[in-house]
Amino acid sequence: MKRLFGIFVLTVPEQRLVIFVVLLLVAGAWLKHQRDLHYSPRPQPTPGMSPSPQGAAVCKPPTN
Repeated sequence: MKRLFGIFVLTVPEQRLVIFVVLLLVAGAWLKHQRDLHYSPRPQPTPGMSPSPQGAAVCKPPTN
């Protein structure tokens, strides 16, 4: 059994590499979470909608 767990013994450079990779994965997941959190999709206007508000065309100011 001792020999089986010997595969998990890492040298110092290997430990640093594993820590670096784990930190990169955590940072990538956090950045993706933040981007998804702040992304707000804007609804696409349908063809035929006017860019002005609905009441703007009905109420015109009187001309003198």
